Amino acid sequence: MISEKTFGEILQGDTAQFDVDITKNMVGAFASLSGDYNPLHINREYAASTPFGGCIAHGMIAGTLFSRLVGVHLPGKYCLYLSQTLQFKKPIGIGTTVTVEGVVTQKTEATRTLTLSTVLRAKADGEVLVEGQALVRLLQ
Repeated sequence: MISEKTFGEILQGDTAQFDVDITKNMVGAFASLSGDYNPLHINREYAASTPFGGCIAHGMIAGTLFSRLVGVHLPGKYCLYLSQTLQFKKPIGIGTTVTVEGVVTQKTEATRTLTLSTVLRAKADGEVLVEGQALVRLLQ
């Protein structure tokens, strides 16, 4: 279900989160969509020979999950995504369950914008894998 909160209903400090399993099929679909067939993501033999010891997800999958966060959960239906920063802290292993979190850190009335802190964590131990900041404008 898509959140339908308007600018006036959202408060600084509001949060949202959801969990996602990072699967081989997800990584394969992203490779097909993006054209990024780097063997680190899709070739088990090659990836096993790297310091990661196996295939890892594309970092931009985190970006797509942050897009789901702002487009569906916080703020949701009435948002226009303006920008997103990404800091890759640790690789995302295939088979990892991640928690995607967002917190409204700033609300600017003059521009009807929200700044959100965005974090993707490994659900098992809470380790931060990717973090960043989203800027969104509310249309209502």
